[in-house]
Amino acid sequence: MLELIGNILMVIAGLSCLLMLLPVALLLTGAPGITDLSQKLAGLADEINTRVARSIMWLALTMAMVQVAIVVMRYVFGINFIWLQESIIYMFGFLFLLTAGYALIQNEHVRVDIFYRDASERRKALVDFAGTYLFLFPICILIVWAAGPYVARAWDVMEGSREASGIQAVFILKTLIPLFAVLLALAGFSIATKAAIVLRPVREASE
Repeated sequence: MLELIGNILMVIAGLSCLLMLLPVALLLTGAPGITDLSQKLAGLADEINTRVARSIMWLALTMAMVQVAIVVMRYVFGINFIWLQESIIYMFGFLFLLTAGYALIQNEHVRVDIFYRDASERRKALVDFAGTYLFLFPICILIVWAAGPYVARAWDVMEGSREASGIQAVFILKTLIPLFAVLLALAGFSIATKAAIVLRPVREASE
């Protein structure tokens, strides 16, 4: 199991690295074929993040309702279920980790900046492109690399809750970590592609 998961992660990492180079090629060459391919893949990346996020957004309401139910059962009826308490952790994990990429492409993430808001479109594109390659992609690669053995071990033993009545699916919860990085990298690819398209015409004009 460890070897299989490791091989799968290596394949994903290799394909991801090739994908990450497309916006650079688009910026440097501007070839129509690369432009069309990059735009199609960026649209696919956006669609994947959007579908994943919209399919689990309802967990926010469910999580609030379950938390209210836990409080009422515990303090009114004296009833407590470990698996119900742990479900809050699972729902939060899914909600937080699998919607991060969608928040990024929608520009709904927390942005601490001084100059970006009032910058020109080209300067914003330059910041987005550089930031994606200097910070976002390296962090995503690091997360996948570091989480690989951690997740593989969890799958190898089908890790579950330490509590007998808890949810026996910790291995699934841990799998969200590399999935988070992959979805975030897809969002970064989309942002870098759009930034390259904005920067490319200016480069051509200057030539």
